[in-house]
Amino acid sequence: MLHKLIMSRAAWALDRIAVRWTGWSPQSAIFARAAGIRNESRNLALVTKGRKSGRKRMVALSWFEINGHMLVVGSAGGAPEDPQWVRNLRAEPNATIYIARKPRRITARIAEGAERQAIWSKLSVEVPTYAGYQAGVTREIPLVILEPA
Repeated sequence: MLHKLIMSRAAWALDRIAVRWTGWSPQSAIFARAAGIRNESRNLALVTKGRKSGRKRMVALSWFEINGHMLVVGSAGGAPEDPQWVRNLRAEPNATIYIARKPRRITARIAEGAERQAIWSKLSVEVPTYAGYQAGVTREIPLVILEPA
């Protein structure tokens, strides 16, 4: 019952609002505890342009700082396909993030090669859940670096 409520559209909408205005995600806190992660990550609201609709799309995400880069992970909870927000950023890398009400323009890029390996090795130690997700899918989980625009 609780899982169904947490995964509802209304819960995700409230989470996006909470992240945009406070920088704290109730969803991330719940999932982090379930995964045994005590060090809850920081959260942001990412606003992308829909690649098909052209409309603004907002998603709440955990973000990390690794090797001097601010990044988000396109894990989609271990789903077989990249999340929509990653597809949107591939089509249009310029976006906006909100961290505790403060908007920042960013340009996104997908880490590749040696850079991705260096980041992934640190991230998978910090958040072992991501290593589990990667082991369960054939796609390479994208590490999206957010750079100031």
